[in-house]
Amino acid sequence: MIQKISCLAVALGAVLLAVVFAEDKPKEKEPEKVELPAMKFDDVREIAPGVFFRYSSISATDKTVPFGGSNNIWIVFKEYVVVIDANFPKEAGDVLEAIKKTTKLPVKYVFDTHHHGDHAWGNSVWAKAGAKVIGSTNCARLLKLNGPDEWKKEQDKKDGRKDIKDNELKLVDESFDETHVLDDGTQRIEFLFLGHAHTPGDACVNGSFNFMGHSNSASWIKVMEKAEKLDVKLVCPGHGKVATKDLLGLQRRYFAEMRKEVQKGIDDKKKPEEIAAGLEMNWYKEWTGKAAKENGDNVKHVYEELTGKIDHSKLGFRDVPGGLTPTALKGE
Repeated sequence: MIQKISCLAVALGAVLLAVVFAEDKPKEKEPEKVELPAMKFDDVREIAPGVFFRYSSISATDKTVPFGGSNNIWIVFKEYVVVIDANFPKEAGDVLEAIKKTTKLPVKYVFDTHHHGDHAWGNSVWAKAGAKVIGSTNCARLLKLNGPDEWKKEQDKKDGRKDIKDNELKLVDESFDETHVLDDGTQRIEFLFLGHAHTPGDACVNGSFNFMGHSNSASWIKVMEKAEKLDVKLVCPGHGKVATKDLLGLQRRYFAEMRKEVQKGIDDKKKPEEIAAGLEMNWYKEWTGKAAKENGDNVKHVYEELTGKIDHSKLGFRDVPGGLTPTALKGE
């Protein structure tokens, strides 16, 4: 019997992945201390029965740490495996090898949380392994519209990624608007689209990795509020370490306080860089290791949102003669 309990949820912002697994007895409602796994980069831990988390290298403060793409999660069903995030092609191959050390079952599905390269460009690797690509409607749309140009740009770079040069862009095979469920009687995954956050397709991160170039900060706050209402125990973010549910509140607080401070700066006729320089938010540095005032691009993004310079329906695009064209897709 499957019971929906507060044992595990893997949250990825606007697209939230809830993993429910079988228990013989219902859990007691009493508060329970959550043990977080101690992990190094590239480590894999089974954080729930049949649910594995791979911690990918990233740092907001140490430039010597190589960027290893996104974190990855895989869930082992009775007859197949579901992978969360395609990563880059090279890292997708690394994850595939890691999966083989945990199960002999084939990968049937890979889920793109959103369209950015470190979460979706490895699709071709998973497809060659026999997997179908799943994503939200917005993820599928943005990958189709923006992906080809960005892929070609990377291939044309003299110092571009070799794994991009040696592969091809693979789009989403199956998309959904609000909910998509996989359930075989032993494992249950619920993909829930909660709104426009990191991108119109999804992400929740643990640390100073909040790239806001395609975000809607007001909506992102609401997405986190929705996520906080869910009965979850662990949060496995797109980047950064596994955390407790408190991570959702930290992420919401960051955007709420920044919007408040930026609006105050606008009222005082300050420029974005002046507002950024005055940001305190000491708790943010305690959380991420990086001062909030160092996130000048985020402040500028919120400034443009609050001054009406951003049309969220066109995020990821720019106006050019003849219509809308994809812009550069950077960030996490």
